[in-house]
Amino acid sequence: MTVTALLVSHDGARWLPAVLDALEKQDSKPDRVVAVDTGSGDACLDLLRERLGADNVVSAPADTSYPEAVRRGTDHLGPGADTDWVWLLHDDSAPAPDALWHLLAVAEEQPSVSVLGPKLREWPSLRRLLEVGVTMSGTGRRETGLERGEYDQGQHDRQRDVLAVNTAGMLVQRRVLTAVNGFDRRLPVFGSDLDFGWRAARAGFRTRVVPEAVVFHVEAARRGLRRTPLTTVRPHRAERAAALYTLLVNCSLLALPFQVVRLFLGSLLRALGFLLVRAPREAYDEMRALLGTYVRPHRILSGRAARRRTATVPAKDVRHLLAPPWLPYRHGLDFVADIATAVALSAGEASTSRRARRAETLETGPVDSEAQNLPEDTGLLTRLLTSPTAGVFALLTVLALVGMRGLLGGGLLSGGALLPAADAAADWWRLHGEAWHEVGVGSSVPAAPYVLPLALGAMLLLGKAWLLVDVLFLLVVPLAAFGGYRFLRALTGARASALWGGVAYGLVPVLMGAVAQGRLGTVAAALVLPWCARAALFLGLEHTPDRRWRAAWRTALALALLTAFAPFAWPVAVLLALLAVLLGARQDPAWRARETWAPVAVAVGAVPLLLLPWSVMTFTHGHGLRTWLWEAGLPAPELLDAPGVWDLLVGRPVETGSAPGWISLGIVLAAVVALARPDTRRTVVRAWLVLLLALAALVVLALVTVETPGFVGEQPVWLGLPVLLVQAAAITAAAVAGSGISTQLSGSSFGWRQPLGLAVAVVALLAPVTGLFWWAATGLDGPLDRRPVGTVPAYMTDAGSADPDQGVLVVRSGTGDSLQYVLLRGHSVRIGEDSVAPAAEDQASLTELVGNLATAPQPEDVERLSAHGIEFVYLPPPADLTLAGNLDTVSGLTTASAVRPGARAWQVEADPTTTALPAPDGALHPWLVLVQAGALVTAGVFAAPTRKAGR
Repeated sequence: MTVTALLVSHDGARWLPAVLDALEKQDSKPDRVVAVDTGSGDACLDLLRERLGADNVVSAPADTSYPEAVRRGTDHLGPGADTDWVWLLHDDSAPAPDALWHLLAVAEEQPSVSVLGPKLREWPSLRRLLEVGVTMSGTGRRETGLERGEYDQGQHDRQRDVLAVNTAGMLVQRRVLTAVNGFDRRLPVFGSDLDFGWRAARAGFRTRVVPEAVVFHVEAARRGLRRTPLTTVRPHRAERAAALYTLLVNCSLLALPFQVVRLFLGSLLRALGFLLVRAPREAYDEMRALLGTYVRPHRILSGRAARRRTATVPAKDVRHLLAPPWLPYRHGLDFVADIATAVALSAGEASTSRRARRAETLETGPVDSEAQNLPEDTGLLTRLLTSPTAGVFALLTVLALVGMRGLLGGGLLSGGALLPAADAAADWWRLHGEAWHEVGVGSSVPAAPYVLPLALGAMLLLGKAWLLVDVLFLLVVPLAAFGGYRFLRALTGARASALWGGVAYGLVPVLMGAVAQGRLGTVAAALVLPWCARAALFLGLEHTPDRRWRAAWRTALALALLTAFAPFAWPVAVLLALLAVLLGARQDPAWRARETWAPVAVAVGAVPLLLLPWSVMTFTHGHGLRTWLWEAGLPAPELLDAPGVWDLLVGRPVETGSAPGWISLGIVLAAVVALARPDTRRTVVRAWLVLLLALAALVVLALVTVETPGFVGEQPVWLGLPVLLVQAAAITAAAVAGSGISTQLSGSSFGWRQPLGLAVAVVALLAPVTGLFWWAATGLDGPLDRRPVGTVPAYMTDAGSADPDQGVLVVRSGTGDSLQYVLLRGHSVRIGEDSVAPAAEDQASLTELVGNLATAPQPEDVERLSAHGIEFVYLPPPADLTLAGNLDTVSGLTTASAVRPGARAWQVEADPTTTALPAPDGALHPWLVLVQAGALVTAGVFAAPTRKAGR
């Protein structure tokens, strides 16, 4: 057998001497060594001519591809026998002394093998494995079967047939190069080995890896250590483009349509993944590679035609050499597991580092001899069992089950302001995406912004919408308490005061009656508010610009989520941002610079963009400015009272479902006394500014009444968010002043401050403790419970399911003399569907009709019922007696079965028709949804941690 070593070089003078030395030291030396230099700008060409002789060196232009360089090298050899072998080497691949000997030994023992490859190890480490044969997955991933950074311990030393071997050390028969027309010139650098191996297998040639033969490889092009006109400065783009091309030209004809779609969607997901880890350049390269491949289909077609001419075996006979189809999904699971492990290790390292810092500040003393050699247990379980913080939150979780005992059981949570949950997350996705809603008389009102986070949350819970609602309401206290603790810990640095403040804050939604009344907006806002405030803490000048910009986008995302459930949060946040910038500019001129206040502006200014299409379309196809006053959920005006000043100060906007006001008196007192501590006064005053602004918002909203869809007459507004802000600000002021209070008081001379501070601390401490006892003892006393989903008799629902145009008019008493109504078509209203109720002007005729039925109904009013597609009128218990009497006397209505005690029902005698409004042009809606999706992805990318250099 005649063996010619063919060496291709380009700017590899730093490695080339070692490669040439390795060739000279081979136990079985090649018969000839030929080098092809592709326009090296260093000493490569001179070094090759000196060591190999000018006759054995071919000079080529700098833009010569690797396939072209191999072709020039083989042409330089002249004609040869079919049994001749070519040993391909790179200028950064140094073979071990016995590498060629082992390859030739297998070639002699197994004549049917036409391509052989060595085991590749990393150079200069010499021990890490790079490849022991290679194949390709259905996603285009280069599969080696090795763990990242795996060391060679002989665990993969088994000869076997493979799809391909690396060209750095490939020993190939010259007749194979001729039979498959060499390497594909459309793969100038990357992927040529995989494509060649695939084509050789289809041509009936065997490829075998010989682990006994070892070659050390730098992989200079893939690692970016070498730049050429072909790799440019973006090797990832070239490598990905090569993978897409290789898959599309070599897969079977039946698999081609599937691969086209799979690679397109997979590349989009890969680009999104790169964006989420803040690698926009890699995402750009991914999309450029995808578009560069798909916009030139003629390359794919001509490549497939060329492969058909050389193929002699069917594609199915090569399939076993490809990676198994489940491998990409295993990589995905491994990726998730790696992230979880990294997070756990980071948390463990952070905890260890904190303990080490504390240990440095403590004076060590004598210990028992039995304990001297005992290692410290740093396991997660041990830390949880010994942590007082973990114990407090475990207790809160147990108390949550006790306090919410009335809400446990089967059925869906509903009642008061809470509608039943949707059947599945898909219903919320549909509600968010559609431009026209078949509800009532028909509606083009955009879905409320909270529908999207509900859909995302339910999707994380395997599509179970009811489970998400259960988690929000049943675990609101421990979840809100944890958020409050994290915020106060970051603000004060004191664990004890942060823990007190977190527990006090977690109880606010229960004590104010929001949970008992089913106020979804306030409950969700209580969970999001602390995280929004925590993100805003890092907008200060004491942080680096990178940290401040990341904080800006995190604040924007959190504020958008808060605004989605409680829209009034955004105007409050805008006022707070303006106040913060103006006050900051008075104290520090640096705040006047654009790069200083710009992150704050982005934090609040990006919110409307993140809440599209609702934030724009609500003024054109919605309920107008008053929509920003409604929280998620039904208005439920029958549950609202006229709170006094005392009720608002102690956080009791309603009487139904709330706790006695004296429970929160200690928090109010602690917030007032907090102003007396001088060293924390600056931060306490900032909390008081938020408190006063929230009180002003309370006064404004308490005086406002708005016209609400489905109600006859204007209704008061639920004051949940402003009350929550007042309580949160008061708790923050008290927690800030309470941090390190014992040291502060003990360090000063005895006087009136000590007894006053002690008394206030005891009263403040008793506030959350008393609240917990009240909650555990009384549970919840409100309209929220688990009840059947249907609000109308089943036969009406069945009739609506059979005919979607058939409707049921449900009318119930509201506050005072007002009436509340809803037109159902097919099923009862679920969470989110109330937000797309037709605008008042769109159903003005129906509102007028309900008013007529309540006063002096006429036979033509019954005809108007039929014209609206209404077949039944239903009054849920307790039925309004005046309205029931009016409907009993009007002709055209027949009494029907109401099933439930205290309810009344009538059937319209005329056949129902429908005069639903025609669906308007919804061309703008999908574009706004796309803009929102892009804005959310962009904000998520900029909010993510900055990638470290070199990663």
